[in-house]
Amino acid sequence: MGLLIPIGLIVLRELMRDKVDNRVDVEKRTNAPILGEIGHSDDEASLVVNKNSRRFVAEQFRILRSNLKYMTAKKDNPSLLVTSSFSGEGKSFISINIGAVMALSGKKTVIMEFDIRKPKVLEGFGLKRKMGITNYIIGRARFEDIVMAVPGFDNLSVIACGPIPPNPAELLLDPKLDDLMKEVQKHFDVIVMDTAPVGLVSDSVTLGKYADCTLYVIRMGHTYRKILRLVEDLYVQKKLPSVSLVLNDVKLEGGYYSGYYGGYGYYGGYGYGIESGYFEKPARKKGIPPHKQLIRWWNKWFS
Repeated sequence: MGLLIPIGLIVLRELMRDKVDNRVDVEKRTNAPILGEIGHSDDEASLVVNKNSRRFVAEQFRILRSNLKYMTAKKDNPSLLVTSSFSGEGKSFISINIGAVMALSGKKTVIMEFDIRKPKVLEGFGLKRKMGITNYIIGRARFEDIVMAVPGFDNLSVIACGPIPPNPAELLLDPKLDDLMKEVQKHFDVIVMDTAPVGLVSDSVTLGKYADCTLYVIRMGHTYRKILRLVEDLYVQKKLPSVSLVLNDVKLEGGYYSGYYGGYGYYGGYGYGIESGYFEKPARKKGIPPHKQLIRWWNKWFS
């Protein structure tokens, strides 16, 4: 009985878990390459990368930038399409920070807010809404009118989505979008397209013809395992260009980020990882109330 009860509980827990928990879960279910992992961030602000930041998460985005060079080595003006399965997986968070880290490398970068149905990029930068992509397509704005410089970054700009139209899918099929992308390619070195979740609408597949590489965001503890069949289909059928995975919200377990970049663990002690002195330490958080600790424990084991 002493053996059967804990084994039964472990089996029951495994049967109840239907979300991706770690890198192994992903590798079992899809052959799409994992380009990088981004750790959990407690910051309220979406932008965690800046010129003076040495935070661990900021350094992970710099590693992701280095890995992207191999994916886009033959492209003079690489265009990155960022998507996910559903809302809440951190797609806009990844778009904002990969755009920022590209700009810090001296590349003239633009982030295009192509998630026309639920835009979040401007909010992440703390910018006010103005004319954007939809205004250009219907002929109500020039290219110069829709490009916004991001304060604090010399090489970073944003193109907002503009007013949300009643027919987003059809609007993205308009020939004027070809003209817009040609203008963007002439003026910028790197293009980051923050698109709608591919598991919900067809916008990302429509925009795939303008991209050189697809960053598909999977969030630990949030993305469902069965959704990885969709990822595998997109990768095998090549419905999106050069699909690579970005694992978001990777939690620190057992003192290290397990499976991080080909098996290298970033240990919490012994002079490695966050405590190694190479990274800026995150601000101390206040203690978590007991009732919230109980809720987190319940969610970890039974959700």
